[in-house]
Amino acid sequence: MVFESGSRDADKFVVRLPDGMRDQVAAAATADDRSMNSLIVKALREYLDMQQRQQVLLGALVLANQAQRQSALEQQP
Repeated sequence: MVFESGSRDADKFVVRLPDGMRDQVAAAATADDRSMNSLIVKALREYLDMQQRQQVLLGALVLANQAQRQSALEQQP
């Protein structure tokens, strides 16, 4: 579900940050001219997208490895 920026109806989740991380997030958000919330949501989206791409790539590697092994077996005398 997509929420408009600043929506008060969006799900909320409290996160405890390690010492010093809030300042790092605030600095990164300021440098990117966005809110801390927007920066964190963007980072989470990118992470989740990367995880999904990684699973697809790993699946493709497994299939390629299986095909290579099958081909090698078929070429044996």
